[in-house]
Amino acid sequence: MSSEQGTHFWFMSLALITHQGLSFYRRTGHLSLNPGATRTDVFEEILDSVKAGTPELSTAVVLAFDIQPNAL
Repeated sequence: MSSEQGTHFWFMSLALITHQGLSFYRRTGHLSLNPGATRTDVFEEILDSVKAGTPELSTAVVLAFDIQPNAL
């Protein structure tokens, strides 16, 4: 595993209602966790990052989220 990828892989599925109807989005990434970080901390950090990177998702609803060690 490349150290550039981080220690954990995450995915998030979101839904957004627009004038065109219901749209679904998937975002994925990887990160290395800070010592003492909680699952809630990481979820909020990732959600903030997703919304900052894609401002049109600022009102999207998270349908699913998971984070797992990035090693098999």
